[in-house]
Amino acid sequence: MPTSVLWHGSQTEALELLQALSRNCSCVVTAEGVRLSTCAPHQMLSSDQRAIDGLLFARRIAARLRTEEFHPSQSRLAATS
Repeated sequence: MPTSVLWHGSQTEALELLQALSRNCSCVVTAEGVRLSTCAPHQMLSSDQRAIDGLLFARRIAARLRTEEFHPSQSRLAATS
């Protein structure tokens, strides 16, 4: 059963995701442009809404998580402000 995946991020976030995907794509495509096999990242993008939403969520909170991990005093100050 094919499912429809919707992107809930911005256009900039979508372009950055596609750039990352293109650097890691292992799809097999003939010279004529016929896809012989689909890599796991492309398969995920076309069929797994939960994974796409999770990637977007993680991307949006990554800076906060790095701050909390490596500069815990700064994150505590921000929480009390």
